[in-house]
This record gives sequence, C-alpha cells and structure tokens, in this order.
Amino acid sequence: MRALKALTALAVVAAVIWCGYWFVGARALDRAIERGLAHVPEIEVQGHSIQGFPNRFDVTFDQPRIRLAWAEWQAPFVQVFALSYRLNHLIAVFAHDQLWQVGPMSVAVHSQDLRASLQMEPGLDLPLRAVTLVGEDLDLALPDATHGLDRLRLASRRIGEREHQLVALAEGIFPDAALMDRLDPQRHWPRRFETLRLDAEATFDRALDRHLFDGPEARLTRLTLTGAHATWEGVDIDVTGRLTPGVDGALSGDATAVIQGWRQLLVTLREAGVIAPDLESGLEPALAAMAAGVEGETLEVPLSVVEGEVRLGPLWLGTLPRLAPALGG
Repeated sequence: MRALKALTALAVVAAVIWCGYWFVGARALDRAIERGLAHVPEIEVQGHSIQGFPNRFDVTFDQPRIRLAWAEWQAPFVQVFALSYRLNHLIAVFAHDQLWQVGPMSVAVHSQDLRASLQMEPGLDLPLRAVTLVGEDLDLALPDATHGLDRLRLASRRIGEREHQLVALAEGIFPDAALMDRLDPQRHWPRRFETLRLDAEATFDRALDRHLFDGPEARLTRLTLTGAHATWEGVDIDVTGRLTPGVDGALSGDATAVIQGWRQLLVTLREAGVIAPDLESGLEPALAAMAAGVEGETLEVPLSVVEGEVRLGPLWLGTLPRLAPALGG
C-alpha cells in the first residue's frame, strides 16, 4: 500500500512539473515570437495565440503577411505545431486560400490541403535539416489563366554544411485549357501531364541556421540541375546529369536522357514544327539503332549542353531557357 501511495504521489508531482513546464514554455515562446516579429519587419501578423496543452505548442498566426524585395505572400491564417518535447520539428498548416505577388504578377492559390514540415538538427545553432511542402488539389489562378495540380511536393534536404538537395514534384497537372488552345490550337501537346519533376543542388554562402535572423540574408552561390522527369500520354522522359548556369544564366554540362515512347514524341515534335520533316527522316533510323527493350521502345541518349544549346553528338536539339544570372550577386 505504501508503494502504491508513493507511486501515486510521484505521478502527481510529475504531472504538476509537466504542466508547469508547458506554461513556462508557452510564456517563453510567446515572448520569443514577439521579439522575432519585432526583429524581422518583413513579417507582419495581426495577432497570434498559443494552445496545445499539455503535449504540444500550437501557434496560430492571424492575417500573416511576408514582404520581400521580389515577392509578397499573405493568407487568412497559418498554424504551426510542435511537440513540447521536440521543438526542432515544426509542422505548418496553411489556409485554403493564399495570395502571392511576384513582381507584377498576382497568383491566387486555392488548395484542399497544404502543409509543411521543417526539421532542424539538434544543437545550439539549429542548422536546417529538411523542409517539405505538400499540397493536394491546388488551383493557381493568374489574371488570365488558372492551372490545376492534383498534388505538389517541394522538398529540401541538407547534404553538406552549406549544400542542400532540392526536389520539385507535380502530379496531375492541368494547364489552363483556354491558354493551351491559344498556344497550341492544333492540339499537338497534351492537356494533362501525369508527372513533372525537377531535381537540383543548391549551395549558399552561409549555413542555413538560426543565425540567419541575426545577420544578412543567405545568398545562393551555386545551383546545379541534377535531374528531370516528365510523363504524359505514353511518353516518359527521365534525365540525369549535372547542368550548371554560368554568369549569364545559360546552362552547361552533360546529361543522359532515357525516353520511353520516343517514336510518339518524335511525331509530336515534327507535327508541332520543332524539328523539320527532312531531319526526322534521317533521325528516326539513327535513334532506332540506339534503342533497346521490347520493340525498341526505350531510348537512352547522351546529351551535351553548352551555354544552353542541347546537342546529341553534332545534332542540335534545341535551347534551354536561362536561369537567373549572377547567382549570389
């Protein structure tokens, strides 16, 4: 009986201590939020509240707005959740509707579900370990077009002190129908893409950690594209390699493309006027000789990119768009 009483008393003491920890932590978090908002004028909120007793800290920010030199974002609210015993892992849940202003372009975003996960390495500096943004059933409304996505995933993973691996994946992409009809009245290209993916590696001039709030912004010093993937209506293209922009933003490097359904792609390119019919007549037999798999449906080709110009051996295939020049400048 005495042992039972002792265990009961110990449990009560532990509960009281834990409750005290939550309330002390909530007050400390509230003060930290106030100081942080005062220290970062680019972020504005109309107010915030903290709930989640006893195991979580749930923070709701009302009418948040972020103003940067090149963009602005605002929403009715955003909620940030963290377990009270694991504060280096945050979950953010966004409102269904948000507004982006990127330069002169306004984009209204509607989603059924949009949330993010942010993980930091344990320690005093709290270096960023990983960030993931996942969305379901998104509509991106521009002034003259509305594009739809079934799923969106943006992710970053730390692979070095200042290096991060980046992934952007969109599934079930529906470009605006009226816009596609204007750009492609002959309907050469599909109106739905199953998958679009882009992989890259980014290097910054300083580590992404809590000290970012105490000094100048981290600058992107190097961006290397490492892969791309696209699928639509029987065509599957997977590209791996390393393409790096020069000071003018033009990409250079080597890559390998694995294409399934390449014959269908070749017909589409010809009908869309991307390649001349006389070029296709000599190109198809050459590619067929390189193809593998049943009935030669898989084609693997090495590509070289020099200042944005894409070539298969001596054959010019096209020009890639330039990225933002002078990274970190």
